[in-house]
Amino acid sequence: MTVESWLAGLALAGLLAALGFWLRERRRRQDTERLLLRRTAEEEAAHARAAEERGRWLALADATSDMILTVDEKMLVVQANREAQATFGRLPPLISLIAYTRSLDLERLVSDARETADPQGLERLLALHDRPHRARALAGGRHVAVALQDVSEVQRLSRARQDLVANLSHELRTPLTSLRLLGETLAGRMGEDPHLTRQLAGRIVDEIDTLDQMTQEMLDLAAIESGRQMIRLVPVPLNEILAIPLEQIAVQAGRRGIRVEVESSMEIPILADREQAQRAILNVLHNAVKFSPDGGEVLLSARLEPEQVRVVLSIQDGGPGIAPGDLERIFERFYRADQARGTAGTGLGLAIARHILRAHGGQVWAENRPPPHHGAMIHLAFSLA
Repeated sequence: MTVESWLAGLALAGLLAALGFWLRERRRRQDTERLLLRRTAEEEAAHARAAEERGRWLALADATSDMILTVDEKMLVVQANREAQATFGRLPPLISLIAYTRSLDLERLVSDARETADPQGLERLLALHDRPHRARALAGGRHVAVALQDVSEVQRLSRARQDLVANLSHELRTPLTSLRLLGETLAGRMGEDPHLTRQLAGRIVDEIDTLDQMTQEMLDLAAIESGRQMIRLVPVPLNEILAIPLEQIAVQAGRRGIRVEVESSMEIPILADREQAQRAILNVLHNAVKFSPDGGEVLLSARLEPEQVRVVLSIQDGGPGIAPGDLERIFERFYRADQARGTAGTGLGLAIARHILRAHGGQVWAENRPPPHHGAMIHLAFSLA
C-alpha cells in the first residue's frame, strides 16, 4: 500500500466518522426537540385542563348566592367567586385569608377544618362586616373550600315571625275579649234598649271586620310564600277594579263617620289581575280608614302618566302621618310604625300590597300630605293598558 492510498483511506475513515457523529448528533437533537415538543404539548394540555377546571369551578361557584372561597395550605386565597369578590373586593394574587376577609374567626374555622379533616366539614356562625353569616369549611387535599351565607335577613324574619306570633296573640285576645263583653251585654237587660243594641251590634261587626282582615292577611302571606299566588294581567277599567274595595270599605268607614271620596275619573284602562289588584287596593284603603279620625275622610284620585305608560292611584287619609324614617319601612313584612302600636293588625297589609304591585310590574310608595293637610298618601302605579 502506498502512502497516498493510506492517506486517502485515513481521510475517508475520518470523513465517515465525522458523518456518523453528525448523524448521531442530528438524531439526538431531533429526539430532544420531539421530547420538548411532547412536554410542551403535555404542559399546554395540563394548563388547558386546569383552566377548564377553574372555569367549571367559577361557573358553579357563581351560580350560587353564597360566597365561595378556596384556601391553600399556606392560608392564601386562591379562588373567590363573584359574590365573594362583591363583598371583599377583587381577588389579588398571593393574599392571605385574614388580609382578604379581615376575619380572624374565619381563619380559625379554616385551620380547624384542615386539622380535623371532618368529611362533613365544620360549620359556625360568625360576623362579617357586622352582619351574621353561616360559615362552612370543608378540607379536601391541599385546599379548604369555604362557603359563607349572609343570614341577617333570615334572622330578621325569624325575629319578625316571633314578634308576629306574640302580636297576634295580643291582637286576637283584644277583639275576642270585646266580643265576649259585647255579647254578654246584649244578652243582659241592656239588650232591651234598641239604640244601645244597635251601637253594640255595630261594635261587634267592627271587631269581626278586624279579625277577618287579620285572617285574610295571613292567608295572603301563606299564598305569597308558597308561590301559589298567580297573576294574570288583562285590560280592565280602573273603576271596575275599585268597585268592590270601595263597597267593602264603605260599611267600615260609615260606622265611624269617615267619608270615602273619589276625586277624579277612574275610567282608565289598566293591565291588572282583577282579584289581586282589588286585594292590594283594599289593604291600602283599610289602612287609610284605620288611621283616619272619626268623622274624617279618605280621598282617592288617579292621574295618567303617559311618559311612563302608567296610571297612579293615590289614596290619602287624615291620620297622624308617617315618620320620615318609616316611609319605606311600612312596606316591610311584619313592620308596624310607632303610630300603629295602638291599633290592631298584623303589619302585613301594605307588604302584601307591595308584593302584588311588583307582580303587576308596578310600584307602590308612601309620602306625607303637604301642609297644612295631615295624613299620609299611598300611591299605587299600574301599567296603562
